[in-house]
Amino acid sequence: MNTASRAILLVALLFGVTGIAVSARQAGPAAGAAENPPMAEDVFKNVLVLKGIPVDEFLDTMGMFAAATAKDCTGCHSPQILDGRPEAFAIATPMIQKARFMIGMMNAINRNYFGGQKRVSCATCHSNTSAPENVPNLAIQYGNPLENPDSMEFVVATGSNPSQIEQVFAKYLDALGGAQRLAGVTSFTATGTYAGWDTGLSQVPVDIYARAPEQLTTVAHRTEGDSVWAYDGRNGWQVTVNAAVPFTVPLTSGNLAGARLDAMVALAPTSIRQAFSKWEISKGVLDDDRPVQILRGANEGQPPVNFYFDNSGLLVRLLRWNVTAVGPVATQYDYSDYREVGGVRRPFRWVRRSTANEVTVVLKEIRPNVAIDAARFAKPTTTRLIR
Repeated sequence: MNTASRAILLVALLFGVTGIAVSARQAGPAAGAAENPPMAEDVFKNVLVLKGIPVDEFLDTMGMFAAATAKDCTGCHSPQILDGRPEAFAIATPMIQKARFMIGMMNAINRNYFGGQKRVSCATCHSNTSAPENVPNLAIQYGNPLENPDSMEFVVATGSNPSQIEQVFAKYLDALGGAQRLAGVTSFTATGTYAGWDTGLSQVPVDIYARAPEQLTTVAHRTEGDSVWAYDGRNGWQVTVNAAVPFTVPLTSGNLAGARLDAMVALAPTSIRQAFSKWEISKGVLDDDRPVQILRGANEGQPPVNFYFDNSGLLVRLLRWNVTAVGPVATQYDYSDYREVGGVRRPFRWVRRSTANEVTVVLKEIRPNVAIDAARFAKPTTTRLIR
């Protein structure tokens, strides 16, 4: 079990032990309604150095701590959180005080030596260990070099040109069934299973609703209630059962851009090319030695997105990032088991990895061009049930 997975699992166990559950239903204001996200200090107690950032970025920052230091929640927070006391997260333990000091040190390094860019993060020194060593590890020095598949580094292919990028996209759309068939699908619903560290790796039913041009909702049906991720074409939200934040969290910045991208990949792949102002191309090899062509899309002021296409032209991996207060964190999708439904090929299995969770979705059925109630894409609301 990796560190981030342990962290999210611990939080799930924490709220499961207390008997507190959150149920979600699809309701809320009309699509496109503007929303000001709450800041971390408005929601959590005793926030001192991470003020002024939205709640979803604050949670991603906690994920960076977990991934970088090989700790779960109790690695820094008081053991009293296991007694079902959410307020115990605010207790200033020695580790939390040290973390505050380290954030200040990291910010000073970036400010004084990198012009304020977030070049140094928690992971730069910790590298998945709680106590960084100052002595070289010879096993690493003389062993096989390990590459980070989620690195933001990108080496542009020598001699690449825009026509090659167009060829990759054309091959991708053809592999899916062609632009005309894709345009003929304006909605779909899907059913299957969802399994992640938040479900204890148990499979639970999942429903997916997608409607053109860019609306997507995923509902995981837990015994405690529903976890919902919704994007209405402009705004995005998440509400998860047994999470540290038992209310609807608006998505911001890279998380909001990621929700839009998820919707495009699901239903409007023909719009991906126009979604980014700058494209670059490279080549690589996946973990299973499959060669891939990699396209990187970027917009000014936003983290880039990497798209990995295999020899058949299909999208097999997507890699995006969200910038947090302590550096960028990655979200990686691996798509497989493409099947034809109504003349269009779609993945029936994907694995989503982030610093918050690792989830496997396996679809059983996709129904194209079905009527979907607009409420499915509205802001989810929550009701806390105390047993």
